[in-house]
Amino acid sequence: MTRVAVFGVGSTNFRYAVATASGEFVTEPVIEPTDPDRLAGQIVDAVGDLKTSTGLGLDAVAVSAPGLVDRNAGTIRKLDAPDGRTVPEVEVRDAVRERHDLPVVVENDCNASVLAEWQFGSNPAVDSVAHLTIGTGIGGGVVENGTLIAGEDAQAGEFGLFAVAPEGDLRSTGVTGAWEAYCSGRGVPKYATHLFETGEASFGPDDSELATAIGDGVPITSQTVFTHAADGDPFAEACLERIHRYNAVGIAGICNAFNPGLLTLGGGVALNNGEATIEGIEQYLGEYLFVDRPEIRLTALGDDIGLYGSLAAYLTRTDDPSISVERQPVQSTTD
Repeated sequence: MTRVAVFGVGSTNFRYAVATASGEFVTEPVIEPTDPDRLAGQIVDAVGDLKTSTGLGLDAVAVSAPGLVDRNAGTIRKLDAPDGRTVPEVEVRDAVRERHDLPVVVENDCNASVLAEWQFGSNPAVDSVAHLTIGTGIGGGVVENGTLIAGEDAQAGEFGLFAVAPEGDLRSTGVTGAWEAYCSGRGVPKYATHLFETGEASFGPDDSELATAIGDGVPITSQTVFTHAADGDPFAEACLERIHRYNAVGIAGICNAFNPGLLTLGGGVALNNGEATIEGIEQYLGEYLFVDRPEIRLTALGDDIGLYGSLAAYLTRTDDPSISVERQPVQSTTD
């Protein structure tokens, strides 16, 4: 039985476990805070912990992570850190090989996530699958008949840099009006603060607890905005109305370009606010969509999508003839 140490690295936390080629976890996922400046060492230590705790041999290591990935070198370039900066390069493959002498596969987290959807999350009758991660940032990918649409340098899927507000004031990684500058985990609180400070959505302290908090300099998060909106706060509702429209613009762009049969949503912002996010998208999507509307739903793989994604990336790149790569949807981790 093939055993792979799988890693789903996020900007804030990373998860790891041992999985089989069929998508079964041999160990319960472990969650640790991500230290971008010593990530290679964290992965090396975690592989050692898995070998020690299970007493099982490992056949490979597979890692999905944010940032640009050099597949041939097994490195992560421009790793996205929680504070918005980027770590220039993380040499994952060399570090793991030096300590554990195992083959290593490294894939961008959004590319890995859509591979996970194709392999483990979608109905085999669907030929084209798209996945969108709305988390700290925004990204995604598309798989067509089992093939990842990766781009010339395997850097496709930077959907979060779609300019959904090209005349807007907010930017991300140098892109004016970038989708993730408005609708990501980092973007939502910045956009809400921008709306308050510019008066584009003006509510006083007698009208809105969210506006009062921002005016008083109280730190807010994306979840703060969603929670206040659910409680009927008019300023929070006005913020989300704009955010939902931008999400619809971005998703329509993906659909018009790739015509997926299924589009799934993941990432903390989407998963923690699933109903509000999908209803908001559906409210405005028709204004921007030309192709047939795909099924849009939350990922069935939940927070473990990064683990499934790294495993799926390994399966698509292994040359082991004994390993089957037939699609095999697993039970929802959100059940």
